[in-house]
Formats: sequence, C-alpha cells, structure tokens
Amino acid sequence: MKKISYKYLLVLLSGVLVFVSCQKVLDPEPEMVLSDQIALTTTVGIQSAVIGCYHKMQSGDLYGGNVWAGGEMLANNVKKSGEGNIVFEETQLLEKNMSDENRIVTSLWSNSFSLIHSVNSIIKAVPEVTDPDIEKEKDRLIGEAKFIRGMMYFDMIRYYGNPNDGNGVPLLTEPLTIFDQPARATTEAVYQQVIADLTDAANLLPENNNDRATKWAAKAILSRVYFYKKEYQNAADIATEVINSGKFALVDSMPLNYAEGSPSEEVIFAMMSTLTDASCGTLNGYFRQAQGAKFSPSNTLAKIFLFSGGMDDKRYTQLFKIVSDKLFCAKFDQRYMNVPIIRLAELYLTRGESIFNGATVSGITALGDINIIRLRAGLTPLETLNSTSIYYERTKELALEGDNFFNQKRLEKDKISDYELPWNNRKLLYLIPKSELEVNPNLVQN
Repeated sequence: MKKISYKYLLVLLSGVLVFVSCQKVLDPEPEMVLSDQIALTTTVGIQSAVIGCYHKMQSGDLYGGNVWAGGEMLANNVKKSGEGNIVFEETQLLEKNMSDENRIVTSLWSNSFSLIHSVNSIIKAVPEVTDPDIEKEKDRLIGEAKFIRGMMYFDMIRYYGNPNDGNGVPLLTEPLTIFDQPARATTEAVYQQVIADLTDAANLLPENNNDRATKWAAKAILSRVYFYKKEYQNAADIATEVINSGKFALVDSMPLNYAEGSPSEEVIFAMMSTLTDASCGTLNGYFRQAQGAKFSPSNTLAKIFLFSGGMDDKRYTQLFKIVSDKLFCAKFDQRYMNVPIIRLAELYLTRGESIFNGATVSGITALGDINIIRLRAGLTPLETLNSTSIYYERTKELALEGDNFFNQKRLEKDKISDYELPWNNRKLLYLIPKSELEVNPNLVQN
C-alpha cells in the first residue's frame, strides 16, 4: 500500500535532486545533481539538501503564494478584479465549497509532506556523516531543518486542523517508508512538535545566516505560534527578545518591505528572490495590477482603512493604489520582490495584544506597542485601547499577508467571510485530499 502522496517523497532520497541556488536566500553555490551515494552522506550533500528545502519553500504552492493567499480567499479579503482569469479552485475557496480534489488544497498537503520528509531525512543523516567538515556545520544544518519543519507543521495545522474534533495532521519526525500509513495526530501534539522544533532551531541557529533562517527568525515564528495558541505570556516574552535584540527596525517607507534586493531592516525572515529564482510569481499573479491581477482588496478591507484612521494611513497610501476606478494592493508589484514571512511590526502587534490579554512585560504597555505601529503609519496615537481597535491595527498592518483569516479564527469570530460562517465551520477547513484517503485507511476526513 502507498501512503500520504508519498509518491512525491521517495524522489527526495533518490539523489536525483537538482538544487537550484538562489543568490539571496541561499548560498551562491553552483547548481548540482547529487548521486545516490553522496546525496546525504557528505557535508556538501547535506548543505545542498538544505538549499533544496529552501527552494521548495519558495514554491507558489507554499510560501511563494498559496500559504498566504488561501486564507485571504477564505476570509473574502479579496474579490475578483476582472483583470485576470479566476480558476475553479480559487472560486471554490471564495465560495466556501472546497472539494477534496481542489488543487490548492491538495498541493499544500503534498508539497508540505514532501518538504517534511526532506528535512526528516536531513536530521537523521547529519549524525551519520563522518567527514570532519560536518562538525562546524551540523548545528546550523539541523537548526535550519527543524525551523523549516516547524514552519510547515504550523501552517498545515492552521489549514487542516479541525477545532471540532481535535484532529490535526499526520505527525512525522522520521523519514517515511512506502509501507507507512500514518493517522492524524491531535492538533495539540502537532503544536507541541512545532514548539519543540522552533525552540531547538532558536538554540542551534546563528544570529546571522546569509538571509537564511536565523536564531531571531525561529524566535519570531515561535512568538507567532504561541500567540495563535493563546499562550500570551510566552508570545509576549519571545516577541520582546526579538524586539530588544537591536537587529531589526521599523522602516518609514513601507514598500521597502516588499522590494527586490536586500531585505529591509524590518524583515526578520523572507523568501528571497533573484532574477533567476523568484519566490513571488504566484503572488504577482494574484495581486500585481500590471500583470493582470486576479484579485482586488475587498470592500470590507477597504472600509477598515476608511473607518479606523482614514485614508491618510501610510499602509493605504503607500501600499494600495487605484487604477481605472479599481483598488489594487501594491505590496506585490515588484516582479522579483522578496516575500516577507515575518516582520518586526508583527512582533509589536503580537506583544501589544498579548499584554492586552493579560501578559506582563516590564515597562511596556499594550497601548504603547499599538501606538508605535500607528505612529509609523502616520496616524495619531490612540488614547485608549479595546479589542476592536487592536483588531483593526493588525488587519491593516498585515493586510493580504496571510494573517487575517487565522486571526479571526483565533478570536473565534462568528461571522467570517461574506458567508458569515462561524470560526469552526467545516467550510473554512481544508479537506484531506481524496487521493490520500483512498490509499490510507487510517486517515479520517475533516
């Protein structure tokens, strides 16, 4: 019997892995094809395998597109622009009638588990490498692998995790074999693995790593994980570590966060692009007006800007534009833009809301953190704070960056999307792919 679209996974140990180097995210090494014998048995083989994992993360099915955009479609933060053609998979997400054969849904599953299998193979292989070069590299390589696994499982659990029965996704920490038929682990078990992976990554990774994962990137994502688990003290404490590191700073010109070339001071971790290896093609297709964007921001999103600070907000004036009486998001206009996975601004918002929800950080107030973000946006500071004003600031700051849908679910909103569905409605969950259910009797559908 086969298993979780693991037809994709066995390729990863076959050695015919072509690792394409991206000069920014990845070390500037030449393209290479690794043989079965050296793929995961030498330091250079392990290094190249890690580069391959970053390259896979750049895919439009993952962080180069649908990990962000799927939630925006489900939340109806976007609408058809009339410029680009919408395919039926996107229509299903917009209309909340996803099938178990929807390509956006199935490709997230297959690509995620392919990537998880790769990093599991790397983690297992590193201790078995005997050449002396591995000693100075192994902490970083294992740290990067665990960082990637933690990120993937976190986003998988957000899309597939069922809040009604506690079912998550299969939890794999060893390379899969063709005989395995893993059942779904609980959501909590997956979260604990995510936390363990990101904690280990933060301890193993260096502070600087050539635009790849760093100690601070692992901590920033870990703060996000705790925030969505509603463990607000942990979220605030780790956000404070990143903020106080002095490594990052808010930038006045917000388009710099979505630009080509070196990342801005505000970006903690990004999927980087070059002329030969772009991370942003799918996002360009969804949102770039000059490319015939499929989507425009929804009226609901536009109204949040209008009614919570007016249209003088820099997050509107610098990052949105009107063309032929249609509103477009300009975040994704750069053809070879970097995709900022997490920015410093999010850490301020996370810490502020965590304090609002009971966390304590010496000398810091929720109002102070939220006003830091408002002042950067050119708005007057708030005098008081409530849950609605916090929600609006997070929505505006992270607009169309894949956050708002999950934020509404965290807040257990009872009217998500144009269809006004409660946060735990089955129509807001990705379904387990039909092809997986057919070959693995241990899987149960959402």
